[in-house]
Amino acid sequence: MLEAESMHFSSSKDKSPLLAVMPYYGIIEEIWEVDYVKIRFPIFKCKWVDVNNGVRIDRLGFTLVDVNGRSFGDKPFIMADQAQQVFYIIDQENKMWSVALQGKRVIDIDEENSNYGIPKSTPFSRGLPDMNEEDEADNEPSIRSDHQEGIWEDITL
Repeated sequence: MLEAESMHFSSSKDKSPLLAVMPYYGIIEEIWEVDYVKIRFPIFKCKWVDVNNGVRIDRLGFTLVDVNGRSFGDKPFIMADQAQQVFYIIDQENKMWSVALQGKRVIDIDEENSNYGIPKSTPFSRGLPDMNEEDEADNEPSIRSDHQEGIWEDITL
């Protein structure tokens, strides 16, 4: 995934333009390394999904992408540091669409930080409730009565 930013003006006299962000979804087809002798950097050749027909948001707020549909773009190359990792999972209701789940960009272990340097990722869906609230029922002990605890021994005679 690549997030492209652009400034939007309502007219030529607009004094307060808006910054718009547009996500583009695709699949990496090839990884190239450009070598300028003193500096090297990787670039990705991608097959981009048509944003107008191949991307939509479902009723729960998940981003659905048609990765097998029409692709577009005469500019397939991006620099590797522009890319954001996305996992595509086939939607079980409609196999034509895949749910795009964002991955983590960098995991840097930092002993002094309580989160161990793992950046917070964006939520998968905008429609899901926050599950950080503690429930009183979670603090009550529970006992199972449907089985006997102990060691299972298979004694064959």
